[in-house]
Amino acid sequence: MISHEGFRFDDYHVWTEFWYSINKGYVDTEYKWKFEKFWGKGAKPETMYVSQEAYDTLVEKINNPDPEQIESLRKLMNRKSPWKVEE
Repeated sequence: MISHEGFRFDDYHVWTEFWYSINKGYVDTEYKWKFEKFWGKGAKPETMYVSQEAYDTLVEKINNPDPEQIESLRKLMNRKSPWKVEE
């Protein structure tokens, strides 16, 4: 049995947000729409398969980055932004 006690008509706007938040349907739909907008209707994202050796190498590089690359990235991130206005 359903109780409608306390129901208000302005509660209708919550339903969509609630269901989309549960299954992330909105995010998935938005992604597919933008993907098809760029690549054309009916386009499907490609699936990439990587060999076990290539995957292991990739994970190793992520877990143990090269110190020179880290330092150059640190320098890059510390540079002043060209669009930032000095106060």
